[in-house]
Amino acid sequence: MVKVRIQLPLNISRGIEEMLKEHIEANREEYQREIDFVHHSHKCGTEGETGPQADIMIGFIPDLAQQTDEYILGHMLSAPGRFPIRKELRDSGFVDPRGCFHTFGIVPFVMFYNPYYTDAAEIPRSWNELLEPQWQGRVMMPGKQHIAPRVIRAVLKQQNPGRARAVDENITYSGMPPNVIEAVKSGKFALGAANITFGKISQSQKIKMFWPEEGLLCMPQVIAWSKGLDESLLKLGDFMLSPKVQNFLIQQTFYPAAPAAEPPEILRNNHAVLKWTGWDDFRTAMKNSES
Repeated sequence: MVKVRIQLPLNISRGIEEMLKEHIEANREEYQREIDFVHHSHKCGTEGETGPQADIMIGFIPDLAQQTDEYILGHMLSAPGRFPIRKELRDSGFVDPRGCFHTFGIVPFVMFYNPYYTDAAEIPRSWNELLEPQWQGRVMMPGKQHIAPRVIRAVLKQQNPGRARAVDENITYSGMPPNVIEAVKSGKFALGAANITFGKISQSQKIKMFWPEEGLLCMPQVIAWSKGLDESLLKLGDFMLSPKVQNFLIQQTFYPAAPAAEPPEILRNNHAVLKWTGWDDFRTAMKNSES
Protein backbone atom coordinates (compact mmCIF):
# COMPACT_ATOMS: atom_id res chain seq x y z
CA MET A 1 0.00 0.00 0.00
CA VAL A 2 1.38 3.41 -1.02
CA LYS A 3 0.31 6.31 1.18
CA VAL A 4 -0.21 9.76 -0.33
CA ARG A 5 -0.41 12.82 1.91
CA ILE A 6 -2.14 15.92 0.58
CA GLN A 7 -1.72 19.25 2.33
CA LEU A 8 -3.02 21.99 0.06
CA PRO A 9 -4.87 25.29 0.56
CA LEU A 10 -8.41 24.69 1.77
CA ASN A 11 -9.98 26.02 -1.42
CA ILE A 12 -8.28 23.41 -3.63
CA SER A 13 -7.54 20.47 -1.32
CA ARG A 14 -10.75 18.52 -1.89
CA GLY A 15 -10.83 19.23 -5.63
CA ILE A 16 -7.24 18.06 -6.18
CA GLU A 17 -7.81 14.93 -4.10
CA GLU A 18 -10.89 14.02 -6.14
CA MET A 19 -8.98 14.57 -9.39
CA LEU A 20 -6.15 12.34 -8.16
CA LYS A 21 -8.53 9.57 -7.12
CA GLU A 22 -10.28 9.66 -10.50
CA HIS A 23 -6.93 9.65 -12.31
CA ILE A 24 -5.59 6.73 -10.29
CA GLU A 25 -8.78 4.72 -10.75
CA ALA A 26 -8.71 5.29 -14.51
CA ASN A 27 -5.04 4.24 -14.70
CA ARG A 28 -4.93 1.56 -12.03
CA GLU A 29 -3.09 -0.96 -14.21
CA GLU A 30 -0.29 1.52 -14.92
CA TYR A 31 0.37 2.33 -11.27
CA GLN A 32 0.66 -1.33 -10.24
CA ARG A 33 0.09 -0.48 -6.56
CA GLU A 34 -2.81 0.20 -4.22
CA ILE A 35 -2.78 3.90 -3.33
CA ASP A 36 -4.36 5.32 -0.21
CA PHE A 37 -4.74 8.95 0.90
CA VAL A 38 -3.57 9.93 4.35
CA HIS A 39 -5.90 12.37 6.04
CA HIS A 40 -4.57 14.79 8.62
CA SER A 41 -5.53 17.86 10.56
CA HIS A 42 -4.96 21.15 8.78
CA LYS A 43 -2.48 22.18 11.48
CA CYS A 44 1.05 22.49 10.11
CA GLY A 45 2.96 20.86 12.95
CA THR A 46 6.47 19.42 12.95
CA GLU A 47 6.91 15.68 13.12
CA GLY A 48 10.59 15.78 14.02
CA GLU A 49 13.44 13.75 12.62
CA THR A 50 11.20 10.79 11.78
CA GLY A 51 9.85 12.85 8.90
CA PRO A 52 6.43 12.96 7.26
CA GLN A 53 4.52 9.68 7.55
CA ALA A 54 3.63 9.09 3.91
CA ASP A 55 5.30 7.74 0.77
CA ILE A 56 4.28 10.62 -1.49
CA MET A 57 3.72 14.22 -0.35
CA ILE A 58 1.67 16.71 -2.35
CA GLY A 59 1.27 20.41 -1.58
CA PHE A 60 2.79 22.41 1.28
CA ILE A 61 4.49 20.00 3.69
CA PRO A 62 6.29 22.14 6.29
CA ASP A 63 7.69 19.24 8.29
CA LEU A 64 9.41 17.97 5.13
CA ALA A 65 10.82 21.41 4.26
CA GLN A 66 12.17 21.67 7.81
CA GLN A 67 14.19 18.45 7.59
CA THR A 68 17.97 18.51 7.24
CA ASP A 69 19.71 18.05 3.90
CA GLU A 70 21.00 14.74 5.23
CA TYR A 71 17.47 13.51 5.90
CA ILE A 72 16.09 14.72 2.56
CA LEU A 73 18.91 13.27 0.47
CA GLY A 74 18.78 10.03 2.46
CA HIS A 75 15.01 9.51 2.34
CA MET A 76 13.58 11.39 -0.65
CA LEU A 77 13.85 10.49 -4.32
CA SER A 78 16.00 12.88 -6.36
CA ALA A 79 14.87 13.27 -9.98
CA PRO A 80 16.36 16.53 -11.30
CA GLY A 81 14.88 17.70 -14.59
CA ARG A 82 12.18 15.02 -14.62
CA PHE A 83 9.35 17.57 -14.38
CA PRO A 84 10.17 20.75 -16.36
CA ILE A 85 8.44 24.00 -15.39
CA ARG A 86 8.02 27.46 -16.92
CA LYS A 87 11.27 29.22 -17.81
CA GLU A 88 10.57 32.29 -15.66
CA LEU A 89 10.00 30.02 -12.68
CA ARG A 90 13.25 28.18 -13.32
CA ASP A 91 15.07 31.50 -13.62
CA SER A 92 13.51 32.66 -10.32
CA GLY A 93 14.76 29.66 -8.36
CA PHE A 94 11.63 27.54 -8.07
CA VAL A 95 13.55 24.41 -9.09
CA ASP A 96 14.83 22.56 -6.03
CA PRO A 97 18.61 22.18 -6.53
CA ARG A 98 18.47 18.75 -4.87
CA GLY A 99 15.80 17.51 -7.28
CA CYS A 100 13.52 16.32 -4.46
CA PHE A 101 10.75 18.97 -4.38
CA HIS A 102 8.96 19.26 -7.72
CA THR A 103 6.88 22.42 -8.14
CA PHE A 104 3.52 22.03 -9.90
CA GLY A 105 1.96 25.36 -8.89
CA ILE A 106 2.48 28.43 -6.73
CA VAL A 107 0.12 30.07 -4.24
CA PRO A 108 0.65 33.87 -4.15
CA PHE A 109 -0.29 35.80 -1.02
CA VAL A 110 -1.86 39.25 -1.25
CA MET A 111 -2.79 42.12 1.01
CA PHE A 112 -6.10 43.99 0.80
CA TYR A 113 -7.85 46.94 2.42
CA ASN A 114 -11.20 48.73 2.53
CA PRO A 115 -10.74 52.20 0.98
CA TYR A 116 -13.69 53.48 3.05
CA TYR A 117 -11.63 53.03 6.23
CA THR A 118 -8.02 53.07 5.00
CA ASP A 119 -6.62 55.72 2.67
CA ALA A 120 -4.87 54.35 -0.42
CA ALA A 121 -1.91 56.67 0.27
CA GLU A 122 -1.40 54.92 3.61
CA ILE A 123 -1.10 51.34 2.41
CA PRO A 124 2.38 49.75 2.61
CA ARG A 125 4.50 49.44 -0.51
CA SER A 126 6.35 46.35 0.73
CA TRP A 127 5.76 43.40 3.03
CA ASN A 128 8.40 44.66 5.46
CA GLU A 129 6.40 47.87 5.93
CA LEU A 130 3.82 45.80 7.79
CA LEU A 131 6.28 45.90 10.70
CA GLU A 132 6.20 49.70 11.01
CA PRO A 133 4.71 51.06 14.28
CA GLN A 134 1.62 52.53 12.57
CA TRP A 135 0.40 49.00 11.76
CA GLN A 136 0.54 47.65 15.30
CA GLY A 137 -2.63 45.64 15.88
CA ARG A 138 -4.12 46.73 12.55
CA VAL A 139 -3.31 43.75 10.31
CA MET A 140 -5.19 40.45 10.26
CA MET A 141 -4.42 37.05 8.77
CA PRO A 142 -6.09 33.64 9.20
CA GLY A 143 -5.12 31.43 12.16
CA LYS A 144 -1.46 30.45 12.42
CA GLN A 145 -2.14 26.90 11.22
CA HIS A 146 -3.01 28.12 7.71
CA ILE A 147 -0.51 28.31 4.89
CA ALA A 148 -0.45 32.08 4.28
CA PRO A 149 0.29 33.21 7.86
CA ARG A 150 2.68 30.30 8.42
CA VAL A 151 4.82 31.30 5.44
CA ILE A 152 4.48 35.08 5.77
CA ARG A 153 5.44 35.02 9.47
CA ALA A 154 8.45 32.82 8.80
CA VAL A 155 9.74 34.95 5.91
CA LEU A 156 9.17 38.30 7.65
CA LYS A 157 10.98 37.11 10.77
CA GLN A 158 13.89 35.76 8.76
CA GLN A 159 14.22 38.96 6.75
CA ASN A 160 13.80 41.23 9.78
CA PRO A 161 15.52 39.52 12.73
CA GLY A 162 15.71 42.77 14.69
CA ARG A 163 11.97 43.32 14.35
CA ALA A 164 10.69 39.77 14.87
CA ARG A 165 8.45 40.88 17.76
CA ALA A 166 6.69 43.34 15.48
CA VAL A 167 5.53 40.48 13.26
CA ASP A 168 3.24 39.23 16.01
CA GLU A 169 2.56 42.62 17.61
CA ASN A 170 1.32 44.12 14.37
CA ILE A 171 -0.49 41.06 12.99
CA THR A 172 -3.46 39.26 14.52
CA TYR A 173 -3.91 35.61 13.51
CA SER A 174 -7.42 34.27 13.90
CA GLY A 175 -10.12 32.25 12.18
CA MET A 176 -10.50 31.38 8.53
CA PRO A 177 -9.84 33.51 5.43
CA PRO A 178 -13.52 34.60 5.17
CA ASN A 179 -13.22 35.98 8.71
CA VAL A 180 -10.29 38.11 7.59
CA ILE A 181 -12.32 39.50 4.69
CA GLU A 182 -15.20 40.37 7.01
CA ALA A 183 -12.87 42.05 9.53
CA VAL A 184 -11.39 44.29 6.83
CA LYS A 185 -14.79 44.96 5.28
CA SER A 186 -16.16 46.14 8.64
CA GLY A 187 -13.13 48.30 9.40
CA LYS A 188 -12.11 46.27 12.44
CA PHE A 189 -8.70 45.81 10.82
CA ALA A 190 -7.06 48.12 8.30
CA LEU A 191 -5.30 45.39 6.30
CA GLY A 192 -5.81 41.73 5.62
CA ALA A 193 -3.60 39.11 4.03
CA ALA A 194 -4.48 35.67 2.66
CA ASN A 195 -3.92 33.56 -0.40
CA ILE A 196 -4.88 35.30 -3.61
CA THR A 197 -8.13 33.37 -4.10
CA PHE A 198 -9.61 35.01 -1.01
CA GLY A 199 -8.08 38.36 -1.92
CA LYS A 200 -9.89 38.20 -5.23
CA ILE A 201 -13.14 37.21 -3.53
CA SER A 202 -12.82 40.24 -1.28
CA GLN A 203 -12.98 42.56 -4.29
CA SER A 204 -16.66 41.72 -4.71
CA GLN A 205 -17.20 43.33 -1.30
CA LYS A 206 -15.58 46.67 -2.21
CA ILE A 207 -12.27 45.61 -0.73
CA LYS A 208 -9.19 46.27 -2.84
CA MET A 209 -6.09 44.14 -3.29
CA PHE A 210 -2.79 45.91 -3.67
CA TRP A 211 0.46 44.77 -5.15
CA PRO A 212 3.68 45.26 -3.11
CA GLU A 213 6.47 46.69 -5.22
CA GLU A 214 8.87 43.83 -4.49
CA GLY A 215 6.33 41.17 -5.50
CA LEU A 216 3.93 38.71 -3.90
CA LEU A 217 5.19 36.43 -1.17
CA CYS A 218 4.29 32.91 -2.19
CA MET A 219 4.44 29.21 -1.48
CA PRO A 220 5.35 26.60 -4.11
CA GLN A 221 3.09 23.55 -4.11
CA VAL A 222 5.21 20.46 -4.67
CA ILE A 223 5.14 16.72 -5.06
CA ALA A 224 7.86 14.60 -3.50
CA TRP A 225 8.47 10.84 -3.40
CA SER A 226 10.20 8.70 -0.81
CA LYS A 227 13.03 6.54 -2.06
CA GLY A 228 12.32 2.96 -3.03
CA LEU A 229 8.94 3.47 -4.69
CA ASP A 230 8.07 1.94 -8.05
CA GLU A 231 8.98 4.21 -10.95
CA SER A 232 5.39 4.04 -12.22
CA LEU A 233 4.39 6.34 -9.34
CA LEU A 234 6.30 9.21 -10.92
CA LYS A 235 3.37 9.50 -13.30
CA LEU A 236 1.54 11.29 -10.50
CA GLY A 237 3.93 14.18 -11.11
CA ASP A 238 3.02 14.21 -14.79
CA PHE A 239 -0.64 14.38 -13.80
CA MET A 240 -0.03 17.34 -11.46
CA LEU A 241 1.45 19.21 -14.44
CA SER A 242 -1.38 18.14 -16.77
CA PRO A 243 -3.83 20.67 -18.25
CA LYS A 244 -6.62 19.38 -16.00
CA VAL A 245 -4.78 20.21 -12.77
CA GLN A 246 -3.08 23.32 -14.11
CA ASN A 247 -6.35 24.83 -15.33
CA PHE A 248 -7.91 24.15 -11.94
CA LEU A 249 -5.07 26.06 -10.28
CA ILE A 250 -5.49 28.95 -12.71
CA GLN A 251 -9.22 29.12 -11.92
CA GLN A 252 -8.25 29.68 -8.28
CA THR A 253 -5.84 32.48 -9.38
CA PHE A 254 -2.80 30.38 -8.50
CA TYR A 255 0.32 30.47 -10.65
CA PRO A 256 0.67 27.36 -12.85
CA ALA A 257 4.05 25.69 -13.26
CA ALA A 258 3.62 23.72 -16.49
CA PRO A 259 5.54 25.25 -19.42
CA ALA A 260 2.43 25.56 -21.62
CA ALA A 261 0.14 27.05 -18.96
CA GLU A 262 -0.44 30.82 -18.82
CA PRO A 263 -0.71 32.67 -15.48
CA PRO A 264 -4.16 34.01 -14.51
CA GLU A 265 -5.29 37.18 -16.25
CA ILE A 266 -5.33 39.26 -13.05
CA LEU A 267 -1.65 38.52 -12.45
CA ARG A 268 -0.74 39.36 -16.03
CA ASN A 269 -2.78 42.57 -16.08
CA ASN A 270 -1.18 43.82 -12.86
CA HIS A 271 2.32 42.77 -13.95
CA ALA A 272 2.53 40.82 -10.70
CA VAL A 273 5.82 39.15 -9.88
CA LEU A 274 6.55 36.52 -7.24
CA LYS A 275 8.84 37.30 -4.31
CA TRP A 276 10.97 34.20 -3.83
CA THR A 277 14.61 33.94 -2.78
CA GLY A 278 15.10 30.24 -3.40
CA TRP A 279 14.67 26.91 -1.66
CA ASP A 280 17.63 27.29 0.69
CA ASP A 281 16.39 30.59 2.13
CA PHE A 282 12.83 29.31 2.34
CA ARG A 283 13.83 26.13 4.16
CA THR A 284 15.95 28.14 6.60
CA ALA A 285 12.96 30.38 7.33
CA MET A 286 10.71 27.38 7.91
CA LYS A 287 13.26 25.68 10.18
CA ASN A 288 13.42 28.81 12.33
CA SER A 289 9.66 29.29 12.39
CA GLU A 290 7.31 28.36 15.19
CA SER A 291 5.07 25.34 14.75
